[in-house]
Amino acid sequence: MSADSAVPVSCNVCVRGTVLRDTNAGPGLLSVNQRQLPFTLEQHWRGQSAPVVNMTVDVLLDSAGAAVSVSPVAESELTKEQLDRVKADLSKAAQTHLPKLLAMADKAGKPVLVAIAALAVAWGWLPAVSVRLNAAMTQSATMFDVLRLLNAGASLESMGQLGGGSSGLYGLLCVLAMFAPLAPSLLAARWARYGYFAPLAFMAVLATGIYLKINSLASAASEGMRSFGGAGMGKLADAMLKEALSAVSVGYGSYIALLAAAYLAWRGLAAVLASRS
Repeated sequence: MSADSAVPVSCNVCVRGTVLRDTNAGPGLLSVNQRQLPFTLEQHWRGQSAPVVNMTVDVLLDSAGAAVSVSPVAESELTKEQLDRVKADLSKAAQTHLPKLLAMADKAGKPVLVAIAALAVAWGWLPAVSVRLNAAMTQSATMFDVLRLLNAGASLESMGQLGGGSSGLYGLLCVLAMFAPLAPSLLAARWARYGYFAPLAFMAVLATGIYLKINSLASAASEGMRSFGGAGMGKLADAMLKEALSAVSVGYGSYIALLAAAYLAWRGLAAVLASRS
């Protein structure tokens, strides 16, 4: 194997290629510009180590298109090229979409954007509910944690097992409700202004659903205990459920989300009234 790198490499005839077959059992094979070119270790290879399959290489071609020399591309250079491509793609995307996004943001207004951001933070990261497990331990759950519990059909007793599962359709509706206030900035339709009401409506529907589910669980537990041990056991079940619910409190994330949703609903009401005047 030759390590001689004295062969001049002109950028005008140097192309990038990939090793398809190494030289362990005869001539190797390159893929260059959708062509396959043979090369040998002794005549063409200019690397310090043997070529391996899928290695990226620089190939110097002669006037007939045959390989003159094959040199490995350093990992640092490949990484730099990948970063340059990512930067170029981001720059192109910014030039294409950033003016539209800025125009949309300007049309929506900073207060609306701040309210949507507050919803995203409150629903995604801040505690929506807290459960006091004992005197020294409290478990908090975000809005998406609660949605995962609802999607899994879980009850409040499993609050200590948060973190897994998917929010499913509830999560999709939550995201749609979160960004629905942008609809008036994107659409000219008259109904688009009602998107301002979506976050508050979602929270109201969710609260109602949780309330109905708790009542359903309570009724089922009470009836089950009554059928098993009579009226006394039913009263005991009611007392146990009341004690369990007393350990559940609304987290500050819910209050922040409620304030943001109420502001957006107020904007929606103002927009609806303005359209009717």
